Amino acid sequence: MSNDAEGRDAITEILFGDASGLKLRSRKIRLDVVAGPQAGQRTDFAGPEVRIGSARGCDLVLFDNAVSRHHVSLRIDRGRIRVVDEGSRNGTVLDGVAIRDAYARADSSITIGNTTIRLGLLHDVVDVPLSSRESFGGLLGKSVPMRVAFTLLERAAAVDDTVLVEGETGTGKELAAEAIHEESGRGAGPFIVFDCSAVAPSLMESELFGHVRGSFSGAVADREGAFEAADGGTLFLDEIGELPIDLQPKLLRALERFEVRRVGSNTPRRVDVRVVAATNRNLAEEVARKAFREDLFYRLAVVRVSLPPLRERPDDVPLLVDHFCRERAQRGRPVQPLSDKALRTLMSQAWPGNVRELRNAVIRAISLGGGTTGPAPTSVPPSALVTGSIDLSVPLKEARDQLCDSFEEAYLRQALIETGGNVSHAARLAGVNRKFIQRAVRRFGLRATDDDE
Repeated sequence: MSNDAEGRDAITEILFGDASGLKLRSRKIRLDVVAGPQAGQRTDFAGPEVRIGSARGCDLVLFDNAVSRHHVSLRIDRGRIRVVDEGSRNGTVLDGVAIRDAYARADSSITIGNTTIRLGLLHDVVDVPLSSRESFGGLLGKSVPMRVAFTLLERAAAVDDTVLVEGETGTGKELAAEAIHEESGRGAGPFIVFDCSAVAPSLMESELFGHVRGSFSGAVADREGAFEAADGGTLFLDEIGELPIDLQPKLLRALERFEVRRVGSNTPRRVDVRVVAATNRNLAEEVARKAFREDLFYRLAVVRVSLPPLRERPDDVPLLVDHFCRERAQRGRPVQPLSDKALRTLMSQAWPGNVRELRNAVIRAISLGGGTTGPAPTSVPPSALVTGSIDLSVPLKEARDQLCDSFEEAYLRQALIETGGNVSHAARLAGVNRKFIQRAVRRFGLRATDDDE
């Protein structure tokens, strides 16, 4: 760290308001290249994040053949620099130790490829305009990480470029995509969800681009694909990292030319579609190991939004819990608010399933608390979600899987009951896509009607 920052205030990001609205105040990051092809180069960057790699889209571009295109990210986090390896080929070394995700000391250095960079956190600050919202579509949050995400989502909605939404499972990627659509100029058009993980590879091209009669066994009639169905609106490609490598050039062509060819046809069809893609994978890492095309990655990530995991925004837990309780009450099941002690317990959890897991836990706690007439759910901690005796003769993983399956079946059975068996309505209620409900219906033998949207 430079001398002018040592011993000074460690606060690096705060929210503050003025006549123009909320802003994020962030300190600058100084990078001194001390070894490698660009030794002697010094650059100061405005936080809260700096991307380093050999790709032209990085903040610091290194002309080092041993550096991956998207090698490492530096993030200002609670007064320290967080160093995150982005799935690089050769790894990242922080102060002599190979790391994937770690915090740097005040005088730390990182080595990537043949380049060594000394890090510094300056006292100089920059003010970045920040969203004043506490919600964006179905996404909720008033923490700094969520307001940063809302700012990017607002900008994404205002333009017509492709968007890549990144985040762990359960962070709300589909909600973000739907909100972008609703707030864009395409809001009156269709919003089509295509789950790349739910379609067999052999059928994916037909499902995406359509087919003509007789193009393959079972093609008894012409059929439009997801692109044509989304004409005039938005196509949400969920779990884009699951897209087969041999189909990726065709998707790239569709994105660049705004036209598709149905399977079995040589005639191109023009489409007016805005694509939002989402993934819980690290696509930069997938590109590095040749599992995802680099040109498609850049074409999708014109606007790139990362949704933070719940463990990085615990202050949003009370807001989310209150929302889930209100949802329950609006469906005719009044509930009492959780106690401060229960909220503190929930805020202390890691929540690997993120908001989706928290929602299920709150609903489960309400149900165990007696619903509308029993004792308040305030006394039900997360540990109470495991009921009955525990059979230690069953391995932990097997027992956990059995519990998850049992809860999933009960939850989705109730969702279908409350929605009259309508798959689309049940999917919205549960915060999942229709394919997930359809698979669960087959897996658990649940009852669903054909009266679907």
